[in-house]
Amino acid sequence: MTPEQKLAALFAAEAPPARDYAFQARVAERIAARRAWMTVGALVPWIVAASTLLWGLSPVVAPLAESLAVAIQPTVVVLAIGGATLLAARWLTRRFSPA
Repeated sequence: MTPEQKLAALFAAEAPPARDYAFQARVAERIAARRAWMTVGALVPWIVAASTLLWGLSPVVAPLAESLAVAIQPTVVVLAIGGATLLAARWLTRRFSPA
């Protein structure tokens, strides 16, 4: 028997390795966690820049916000009542509709 034939016979006799699904799930979980942390890390400079920009604009925007609060308050109340009515109607529809 030639060495190539012996090697082929050895490989043919071996069963393929069993798949370890728990290991694969753990590896996938760690990869997902690492990607999530990398995403959070990538957002940190944007958060710092946005916070700095808003802090710098606060003296300009504060008087505008105070003057608009009087005009916007009734609109916010109407929108809140409409939203609550919509949520109640949706809940009642699901509660009393036939399954």
